[in-house]
Amino acid sequence: MRQAVLLFLVILSIGIFFLTYNFIIMIVHYRDSAPRKWTSGENPSHLLIDPVIEMPEHAKRPKNQRLLFHVALTATAAPYSKWQCRIMYYWYKKRKDLPGSEMGKFTRILHSGNPDNLMDEIPTVVVDPLPEGLDRGYVVLNRPWAFVQWLDKDLLEKIAPTWMNVSLKMKNDPETDSTFGWVLEMYAYAVASALHGVQHILYRDFMLQPPWDLETRNKFILHYTYGCDYNMKGELIYGKIGEWRFDKRSYLDGPPPQNLSLPPAGVPESVVTLVKMVNEATANIPNWDTAQK
Repeated sequence: MRQAVLLFLVILSIGIFFLTYNFIIMIVHYRDSAPRKWTSGENPSHLLIDPVIEMPEHAKRPKNQRLLFHVALTATAAPYSKWQCRIMYYWYKKRKDLPGSEMGKFTRILHSGNPDNLMDEIPTVVVDPLPEGLDRGYVVLNRPWAFVQWLDKDLLEKIAPTWMNVSLKMKNDPETDSTFGWVLEMYAYAVASALHGVQHILYRDFMLQPPWDLETRNKFILHYTYGCDYNMKGELIYGKIGEWRFDKRSYLDGPPPQNLSLPPAGVPESVVTLVKMVNEATANIPNWDTAQK
């Protein structure tokens, strides 16, 4: 009996040894295998942590080396687009001039096919719109088409045509079109990236969206797509026209006036910040009331 127990323990020890050995070899192989393609680089060993949050070591900037961001803005020649482009470019320049800024160059990708009156104010490349009727009234399809014509970065250059084709297929499918609506081409980009095996490093809370996100601390982009409607008590009344409101769609035919009224007390910081930033830009951009037309 004692010999049988001893033999069992020896076999068990050998088994545990081989399991441990194989596990270590698997980890080493996984870490040293060739990385997949990532837009900002990625070390597969970080997949065991959180690949879409953690910045890979080899992608981090060495000290005293600046890896600048190129800002790309797609646009039309409509007044609604022009005044928003001017405000964005104002804030881009202001942030770019700050010490330690990581802002690089700025390009407005104008997909109207013709130059407009902002060419001298904002660095712009003109690309062709989609052939007439192909967008089926969904003008945002011009965005992936604009990138197809403009991009020359390896990874994104591969994605752009697929992004365009997937957008068209999603738009032409009634169920998909109904499900995704206005953000269809955004999801098409995610699908195109997946089809090419390109993954992205994501940063939680990178963007805020008033009126739903209340604070601005540690946020980088202010996305103001939603209307902000409040009563004079500072209470949100979304879905109705407020006693105080800011909605960019109120200015489809021309720019908002300078010095918009600030929201009443009690309105979240994000909404107040949005209106203050619009007011600062319109107060400092030359010919505010005329250049958008």
